Amino acid sequence: MSQKYRTITAKFFMLCAILTFDTLSAYAQNYPENLSCEQKYKKAWEACNQKYNGKCKYLGASFKPSCTIDSPSTEKPHIAGDASDSIELLLNNPIAFNKPEKTCRSEICTSLLSAIENANHTIDFAIYGMRGQPEILEALIKANKRGVKVRGIVDKDIKNKSYYKDTDKLIHSLNHVRTDYDSDLATLAMLKNKGSKYKKKCRRPDGYKGPLQCFEGKGYASKGKIHFKGDIMHNKFFIIDNNTVWTGSANISDTGTGGYNANISTLIKSNFIAHYYTIEFNQMYELGRHHRQKKILRKANLTTVINNKDVSLYFSPQGYAMYRGVIPLIKSAKNTIDIAVFFLTHKNVSLELVKAKERGVKVRIILDATAATNGYSKHNYLRKHGIQVKVESWGGKMHMKSAIIDSSHLIIGSMNWTSAGESKNDENTIIIKNSGNLGLQYSVFFSKLWESIPNKWLYEDPNAESLDSINSCTDGIDNDFDHQVDDNDISCRK
Repeated sequence: MSQKYRTITAKFFMLCAILTFDTLSAYAQNYPENLSCEQKYKKAWEACNQKYNGKCKYLGASFKPSCTIDSPSTEKPHIAGDASDSIELLLNNPIAFNKPEKTCRSEICTSLLSAIENANHTIDFAIYGMRGQPEILEALIKANKRGVKVRGIVDKDIKNKSYYKDTDKLIHSLNHVRTDYDSDLATLAMLKNKGSKYKKKCRRPDGYKGPLQCFEGKGYASKGKIHFKGDIMHNKFFIIDNNTVWTGSANISDTGTGGYNANISTLIKSNFIAHYYTIEFNQMYELGRHHRQKKILRKANLTTVINNKDVSLYFSPQGYAMYRGVIPLIKSAKNTIDIAVFFLTHKNVSLELVKAKERGVKVRIILDATAATNGYSKHNYLRKHGIQVKVESWGGKMHMKSAIIDSSHLIIGSMNWTSAGESKNDENTIIIKNSGNLGLQYSVFFSKLWESIPNKWLYEDPNAESLDSINSCTDGIDNDFDHQVDDNDISCRK
């Protein structure tokens, strides 16, 4: 190599180094302070590569922003919220009404309707679907017409069908509603190629043909074979104007927000909470990632403080809500655990509840009557170990996915306590530690529900549509999914 060529080459690399240093220094250090150091690094690299056509390959020590990227173990556990942040619980008592209703009569519904009607800029929603709630649909249409940017996500199965009859009407009424259909097709293809190498470790129950689950030496299965119909986009949340979140267990339906089922939702005003719900929404809406394709938001807990309460977020399936959120609270319980859930089939949760009972914790569980007929339900296993489990005897369902630990730590959200709820479906869970007045509100509500169920159902399971269950024979719906309604169901005849 000639001396002239070496000189030119040296000057070229020196110039590149200077340009790279100047670019990174400018971009890395001039971003708003609310960006994390990691975000500053990322922005600096992106800007440099864009300016120099991807040639910015090295980031020497002298080029780094004046900050340090913390490891997950040293990251701050939570961020203090603003003084104006607030959180409230919205509860629906299933014996308040004697049938489903299309009108917005529950506080869960009126709270959501008010938030939609007062939206000024944006509404992002992720819901299972819609049925029989014209006031909510009309409010979304009006918001869209007055200039509010409305975007949505709903669930569809592998046949591009929704469980709820008005979902397609919702999609066609708004311009920007997407589904998880493509993700379900991708999962279906993966499952066909993967096959099964599962080795039986327990005996299949006689007459049950579904996938075999082994637990404590016993086999559990559904009565019929289960064919993949699609993972579920099971969220029920709305983000309003980037500062308000409505979420919980209530579907946008005549039995959900219509006030017939037992449900718990929450209305949170917090930029922090809304920000991370928006990131989760965009992962599904903009990137098309659902279910097993989603990426974790960050390794540390998403926790903020609202009115002296630690509020943590878990998004499923990528956030491991059961193992990182729910189970540690059960393990730490010292005095009481009160649980109100639709399904309880999760093996490890069941084991930890038994361990809690054995160390002296008082455990009470309210379970849905239809869910109790599920072949994977663990309620009889829990009963055998001395845990009080009441199966509800209302017309409406026990649709909550909630618990309170030691009268202090509150769990709410959309996730059923099942393996699918944790590891396959799109879900969100909120854990409120040191819940104070919210915990008291929940405990009073739980006790009312508990007392409304006769003690007989501590030992037996009522038929969801029968004379056992109040209003179930006159409410106009198929409560036990046997395609027979009210008097047409033999269980409703005297």
